[in-house]
Amino acid sequence: MEADVFVGRETELADVSALLERVRHVTLTGPAGAGKTALALRLARTLAPAFPGGVHLVELAEAPADLDSLAGTLADAIGAPRRPRTPALRALADGLAERRSLLILDTCDRVVGAAGILVGLLLRSVEELRVLTTSRQRLGLPGEHLYPVGGLREADAVRLLTALGPGRPDPGGLDDTGGLCGPDGPGGPGGPDGADADPARFCGSLDNLPLAIRLAVTGTRTDGTVHRHTSMRVALGWSHELCTPAERLLWARASVFAGTFDLEAAEGVCADDALASADVLDGLLGLLDKSVLVREEGEGGVRYRLLNTVRDFGAVWLDRLGETEEIRRRHRDHYLALSARAEMSWQGRQLEWYRRLVLECGNMRGAIEYCYSRPEEYRRGLDLVGNLWFLWACCGMQAPGDDLLQRGLDLEHAAGPERVKALWVHAWVSIQRGDLERAERTLAECAAQDADGYATAYVSQFQAHLAVVRGDVGEALRLIKHARVRHRSTGNVFPGFLPTYTVVATAMMLTGRHDQAVSVLREGRELCDSCGDYWTLIRLDLLLGQAEHLLGNTASAAASARDSLRGARLFGDTVSLMEALEVFVVIAESCGDDVLAATLFGASGAAWREAEVPPSRSPMIANLLRTAELRLRGRLGRTKFERLLEQGGSISLRDAVDHALRGESS
Repeated sequence: MEADVFVGRETELADVSALLERVRHVTLTGPAGAGKTALALRLARTLAPAFPGGVHLVELAEAPADLDSLAGTLADAIGAPRRPRTPALRALADGLAERRSLLILDTCDRVVGAAGILVGLLLRSVEELRVLTTSRQRLGLPGEHLYPVGGLREADAVRLLTALGPGRPDPGGLDDTGGLCGPDGPGGPGGPDGADADPARFCGSLDNLPLAIRLAVTGTRTDGTVHRHTSMRVALGWSHELCTPAERLLWARASVFAGTFDLEAAEGVCADDALASADVLDGLLGLLDKSVLVREEGEGGVRYRLLNTVRDFGAVWLDRLGETEEIRRRHRDHYLALSARAEMSWQGRQLEWYRRLVLECGNMRGAIEYCYSRPEEYRRGLDLVGNLWFLWACCGMQAPGDDLLQRGLDLEHAAGPERVKALWVHAWVSIQRGDLERAERTLAECAAQDADGYATAYVSQFQAHLAVVRGDVGEALRLIKHARVRHRSTGNVFPGFLPTYTVVATAMMLTGRHDQAVSVLREGRELCDSCGDYWTLIRLDLLLGQAEHLLGNTASAAASARDSLRGARLFGDTVSLMEALEVFVVIAESCGDDVLAATLFGASGAAWREAEVPPSRSPMIANLLRTAELRLRGRLGRTKFERLLEQGGSISLRDAVDHALRGESS
């Protein structure tokens, strides 16, 4: 990156400057194209007043790798006088010893061993010396402090894109060994047209790396000369050369992962006779040390990630090895098996699996897309999508689930257990997205194709749900009774038997039997607690809040609604969050807290609109909301009500939930 378009890095400049006051050796490390050299150049300029002995910048990209020759190169670069028969190292040390100096060694990667030894000797010989090095891997000295340099912050990346001029981004920055056009291809959000439509997304597709952004806009030449980092291909090629053969193979194979992946996935997908499972961890650590991989640690444990540009480079090498199809198939097999494990153990480990699979969404989608691109794999794709019903129906992922289910059903028309399962899952998701007519059609198709009667209970269960929404209590109770009997006989606790409590309780409330509804809901809650079904608890608490409100038990109603909100927030269940906010509107209005009620009413309405689905309310909550709205309008007056409604509409769903839990309107 050229100095005249240097943007951002204020935090990095301050951090490294402060570090060099406390320690003697700092290494800027990070992936190819991150701008380590540009940062070092800017530090050389800003730190010059603090070093009366001078700031000496030496580029080592083409330097000799033996210690004596390297010392001579540095002595010549800083202008150290060299007497006959005086060793180069002695001359170099003498040249740096007079006053406090800063030695900046740029691009140590190719000579990292000799550079490490030389820096160690200089630090022991020259007391006032400070050393700043740039390298994709550590030099390995005891006193070395690593400072990782990654992509720019989003706002700074967009500033850089703008500052580089009006030229349209060139998607071909990696030539034939990397393809920098981004995940959507030319013309999409990651291609040149996408930079005009969404600069932040365009930069993000390039990992916000300064060099990648510069090359995408200006090409590989600057002022008529070829820069030493002439393209990302060259920059990444340097990293590739630093790797061992096993690390290069792992890099290529790991390019099939989207987003992050864990050690289990790396071993399952990348290991074979050419790369033993026992060697995968060493390979990952080696790639980490060379700034090829990024390590992330959170609730899901340690995970690894290839930057988009690095992944593209690896994918080209994977293709050159002739392994793309095989590794993508193994990737599919791994995530199909993982989805089956998650489904089998979901009931007792719901939060654990939710938190894990949220991190795997990109890989799951990649495995599904692999199946959907090959007719012989359509059925496996439907199998994988069906296994993940809990993500689509319980964890706020209705929109992507709807899309993937519909696409799979459109591709695979032949009847079979995978298709039957996908049909009832799609009906469930359609109900949550407010498309009741499609849910009816899907359930009818499911029943027609279910030759073995596998899905009979699910068809009755969701038909009962539809009947409740229509207000047909008698039909709902008949259907739900049939579903409960079938679920009991097969031992299907969840998603079978336990969720049926919501239909029974809703039907009782619609007929005015609120006390009975409370009893049914409390019975269901006890069963959920004993079975570890925390998601159904969210739905039961939501209904319990309504039933207690109808009985005039305001404190109990509010407590149940808050429990529902807390649970839904843990699972990312946006549908339950929006419905629980509506219950809070009703409770707050009945307590005379008109400001909170009107504000939450506006927030819930905005959330439904943003979700682009009609609310899937039962007639009970729909009537309660209409009554609450009429009362609020009457007491507040039109102008104030509309103002509060607008104020609530500007609040995010997350903030609205916080307000409801605190009982505050703002």
